[in-house]
Amino acid sequence: MKSLKSMKKPVIITAVSALAISGALFSQSTYAAQATKPISAVFNNIKIIYNGTEVPSDAKTEPFLLDGVTYIPLKLAGTALDKKVQWDGTNKRVVIADNGVPIDQSTVTALNNQITTLTQELNTAKAANTTKDATIAQLQKDNQALKDEASKNSSDSLKDLQKQLNKDYSDTYNTNSDITLDGNKSDITVTIEMTKSRWEDLSSSRQKSYLEDIVDDILKEYKDADVEGTVKNSSNRDKLATFTTNSKGDVTIKKIASSLDTSTIQRNLSDRYGSYAGINLDFTVRGDSSEATVDVYVTSDDWNKLSSTQRTSLTDGVIYHLKERESVDRVVGYVRNKGNSSQIITF
Repeated sequence: MKSLKSMKKPVIITAVSALAISGALFSQSTYAAQATKPISAVFNNIKIIYNGTEVPSDAKTEPFLLDGVTYIPLKLAGTALDKKVQWDGTNKRVVIADNGVPIDQSTVTALNNQITTLTQELNTAKAANTTKDATIAQLQKDNQALKDEASKNSSDSLKDLQKQLNKDYSDTYNTNSDITLDGNKSDITVTIEMTKSRWEDLSSSRQKSYLEDIVDDILKEYKDADVEGTVKNSSNRDKLATFTTNSKGDVTIKKIASSLDTSTIQRNLSDRYGSYAGINLDFTVRGDSSEATVDVYVTSDDWNKLSSTQRTSLTDGVIYHLKERESVDRVVGYVRNKGNSSQIITF
């Protein structure tokens, strides 16, 4: 038996005969002017299966065999394929169409009108968006212009304040300093340049007072500003210290660790303490300005000859020399045996 797909052409070609046999669409008068011939159709309870489902048929639409070819009434094929099959008697033709709900012209017109309206609204929205973008761009440009003007005014004002600070503090505290201000009214950076010796000649309390006086004058002009700064060596621009402030103008100083001239320090200690209370001492120094380690070498016998007061005076003197003369923040000291470098005490 041939498949439904392979029978498309035979069904279309012989559809009229098949429908004539079934008697579904034609009346007897239809054949008055047509040639007829007898046929011998075999009905053998043929089933049509479409996508695994049997297509129901009755006596008028049952498939049959004719000369070894399986014929299916077009109406049955239309049912299986979900098509509408109609006989156009006037024009003698079979009309096949998809099943579906027809759309009348008024609905099509209404939909087209809606599409036109939506298109117009979209174009209007695009135009409005273009105008909005142009407005935003102009506002951004105006805002930047205002920022530039404010920055210029702030910069000019900072320059005026900078001149006044240099006038007031260049020679104050015997610093011979040069002060530079950068930033804006809410964030100001101070750079102070002076020689290392002049900075270190100031005690810790005078360094703090010097910086706080400068910061107080800045906050008088810019009361809400965050002020921070750096003290630099005017000879090589190395940092000597950094400082930050709080809202009250209190200054916190952070010293920058710098290398030590250890050979000079060792020589100075030897000159001062090399022959101490009748005994001989040797010194080594290592570290930097944030922390230095001092080793004092002496024989055990000589160390034991010193009184506790002499020992304390020696170690305190070494610590004072490094902290006050060399600006070392922290000193770690060891007294060691000259013979084997074993530790006698720490200080």
